Amino acid sequence: MYLTRITLNKSQVAKLKIRDAYAWHQKLWEAFPGRDGEKRNFLFRIDDAGRDICVLMLSHSEPDKPAWGYWEPKPIADSFLQHNTYRFQLKANPTMRRASDKRRLGIYQEDRLYEWIQRKADQNGFDVRTKDVTISAPVEEYFVKNSRRGKHVAVDFQGVLSVNDRTAFIKAFENGIGSAKAFGFGMLMLEPKD
Repeated sequence: MYLTRITLNKSQVAKLKIRDAYAWHQKLWEAFPGRDGEKRNFLFRIDDAGRDICVLMLSHSEPDKPAWGYWEPKPIADSFLQHNTYRFQLKANPTMRRASDKRRLGIYQEDRLYEWIQRKADQNGFDVRTKDVTISAPVEEYFVKNSRRGKHVAVDFQGVLSVNDRTAFIKAFENGIGSAKAFGFGMLMLEPKD
């Protein structure tokens, strides 16, 4: 696995006509040429850093460096995922399915957001103490895909997690958590605590 930091100033982003998370997804594919029709094998998150935009990308292979932005790829050591406790950050699109038509709906209520992160932890091989988890206010993010406008609910979760199933945890790190991964959600950012 590789973690790549990509930095661009906002005028460069405007020149590249990157207007939303889906446009970022399409642009990041340029780092993996010759893979038309293949399944996406990278996760990313976009952070506004004042006059710059910082994109963090986690990929299964080292990316090529397109001729835009400043790219800093670093391999992730196998030992990085062998700790028992981590500080974590997760930008997610927490959703639930409506019973009547199975439509996916964003979650806005604080108590349901705590339930969502607890459920995802249980499914992905780690424990969180919800009293130690900080949850940001939900923010609506809009995008255009195939000439249709859509919306996701962005929520940042931060806290401490303890690994209880190493295989499931590594899979969650590699593949992401939750929905809308092609839109910059689901990448589990980790810092070893033990």
